Amino acid sequence: MHLPLLTFGVIADVQYAPIPDGASYSGTPRYYTAALPSLVAALSNFNTRRCDFVLNLGDSIDGQCPPADVPKVATALRDHRLPVHSVYGNHELYVLSRKEIAAQFGIPMIEEAVSPDASDEPDLVGYYTKSLPNDYKFVFVDTYDECVMGRTGAKLSAATALLSQNNPNFASGEINSPIGLDGVQRRFVAFNGGVGARQMRWLEDELIDARTTNKRVVVSAHQPFHPSTGNVMCLPFNYEELLSLFEEYKDVVVATLSGHTHSGGYHVEPKTGIHHVVFDAILESPPGTDTHSIVTIFEDEIVLEGFGRQTSRVMKLKKKS
Repeated sequence: MHLPLLTFGVIADVQYAPIPDGASYSGTPRYYTAALPSLVAALSNFNTRRCDFVLNLGDSIDGQCPPADVPKVATALRDHRLPVHSVYGNHELYVLSRKEIAAQFGIPMIEEAVSPDASDEPDLVGYYTKSLPNDYKFVFVDTYDECVMGRTGAKLSAATALLSQNNPNFASGEINSPIGLDGVQRRFVAFNGGVGARQMRWLEDELIDARTTNKRVVVSAHQPFHPSTGNVMCLPFNYEELLSLFEEYKDVVVATLSGHTHSGGYHVEPKTGIHHVVFDAILESPPGTDTHSIVTIFEDEIVLEGFGRQTSRVMKLKKKS
């Protein structure tokens, strides 16, 4: 019997807020207060199953969560025995600065200097890596590097120009409306973002290092990377550039893991063998459902065990070169 190389828990889109239950724009029920006990139940299961760490795929709080209540989620994540590796999403940005996000959720932030004559503070971008046992590297991508939320200066200008060029609704003030846009063009809304040039260079350097050191790579972000995983409105602005890079390094990249869409999705790319997985939201699980996942990596496959609304699946890995 082959032994597991890594086992970790996954949570996505908790979106806790101390407010009455509501619904999404499409009418899907949302359970804001129950999201916190569901998170605690998931963390308890991860401890019971002796997971190596927890992967938190962002939107830990809802945009309607008062700043004073953010520590309830942050404390729940900290007050258990397992390391937590997090990314942030659009909802954190509705409530907190990136400096506050880093402090609350332990996300390392890279300080990217602005031009010397600028009055803006240096931009903080949350991309980082974790090298793990058994020759695996987890790469955490900040898809809100260039966006209109919490940005000033060049990054804000770049995102504003991109949205203005691609979505007429943006200029008219309906910044999150995809009305009139088709297919992947629907991604040009203000609750999404993109990966800047400096981060793209860093990402390629990390993949080069993985190739040199014969490591396998799992890439994580809040936003999904592949249009075939489900809701194309949730893709990063420059998802094609990211997929092209993954294809170039298909010998090391084995999977991408993300949230943001709230409904799970999956696609294995035939050309690369890379598995793209989108995880279901805790927020939209009725009380007591406790949606979460435990992922186990073996030498030849990745086994996703889903709880609550999350679909289980077995994903075969290509042979290591």
